[in-house]
Amino acid sequence: MTPSRLKLLFVLLGLASSPLHAQLATLKDGSSNTLVISEQPAQRPITVPIGDGSVRSISPGLTNNGGSSLTGINNLTTRGSLTGNVQQSVDGATGNQAVSVAGAEGGVNANNASLTGSISAGVTQTIGGASRGSQQRVGAGSLVGSNVGRVETRGEISGAPIVQSTTGSSFNRQLIEAGSVTGSQASSVVTRGEIRGGVTQVQSSGSGAVQSLTVGTVSNVDAAGSVLARGTVTGAVNQISNGNLNQTIEVGSVRGGSPLEVRSDASVQGSISQSAAGSAGGGQDIQVGSIINSRGNAATKATVIGNTLQNQENSQNVQQKLSVGTVDGSRVQAVTEVATSGNVNQTARNANNSVQNIAIGSVENTGGVISTRALVTGNLNQSVDGGRANQTINLGSVRNSNGNITTDVVVTGRVSQSVLGSNDGNQRVLVGGVEGAQQAGSVVNDQ
Repeated sequence: MTPSRLKLLFVLLGLASSPLHAQLATLKDGSSNTLVISEQPAQRPITVPIGDGSVRSISPGLTNNGGSSLTGINNLTTRGSLTGNVQQSVDGATGNQAVSVAGAEGGVNANNASLTGSISAGVTQTIGGASRGSQQRVGAGSLVGSNVGRVETRGEISGAPIVQSTTGSSFNRQLIEAGSVTGSQASSVVTRGEIRGGVTQVQSSGSGAVQSLTVGTVSNVDAAGSVLARGTVTGAVNQISNGNLNQTIEVGSVRGGSPLEVRSDASVQGSISQSAAGSAGGGQDIQVGSIINSRGNAATKATVIGNTLQNQENSQNVQQKLSVGTVDGSRVQAVTEVATSGNVNQTARNANNSVQNIAIGSVENTGGVISTRALVTGNLNQSVDGGRANQTINLGSVRNSNGNITTDVVVTGRVSQSVLGSNDGNQRVLVGGVEGAQQAGSVVNDQ
């Protein structure tokens, strides 16, 4: 054997016995097999806009090597599964807790990204004491604060429940993300998120807090090409608070951005509940397959079978909003196709200055070609006991929009609005109608 071949043989034998080779050979289910290449120097922590209007800071500890962003990647593929239970507990004034499976966060730059994460075990995050400004996060196959070409995500949370709880807290954030893309740039986006187990978020007191669940959602993403957001919930989802905060649940919805084409496909078969007490200026927002302030051609498809509850106690200046397969803010075309059979209840007791809004398959603030189709067989109820109240139910209707408009809406469920103990109560139900600006002679109602 020649000296050059002997040298090559020694190199190969050294690689086979290296720690890297040993790690790759022993990779098993339940761990991530992400492969990334870092080429750029460390960057400062970045801030990412969230769908609720706030901003999330990404800690340097969440980036590669404690501070270096993951840059210079050609193709990024992550696959991870979590099957063992996780418990995180902090008993102090502040703390941050995170469980992320096959996600990418913190300034990732890649040509193409494919993220697949699964959590099928129980996860419990607890922060006690007088905590302030803390964050609890559970993510599966989600992308946050990054710049990619094409991105495809799949995140699944199933089996044992996910529980986040804080006590004596203020300005704390509870986040659960399954296959979502947030605060990023991409040429095209395809998401699929699933919640098949129970999810519970609890904050016992405090103010300025946030509870957020996103399932296959695309939020504040600058995508020039196309967006397809898909989300499914079959488990029970509960958000509970005793204090002033914002509660948000988004399933297969799109918020912001200006893609040429944007589509949503969402299904909710489990129950969804938001409950808050003592809130002042807070809000409860549920979006299922809706497209909000996304300027391209918009098409929604949504189905809701499970029951939905939004409840406020001893509150003032609060809003309760449910949107299913709606479009708001598209400039070119809007097509909605929605079917709901679950009951919806929005209640506010001992409340002052409440706003309740239910929108199913409706379109607002849009120009171009508009087509709405909605079938509503479940009961819809809005009730306020207290001061001033505004209640609106918009079913397959078009408001403040221009262009060629067609509506096709069938409602067989009971619709109820009630306001007690108020000197100023405004109530409105709009079914397959048109309100506001529209091009003359271009409206067709197929009810």
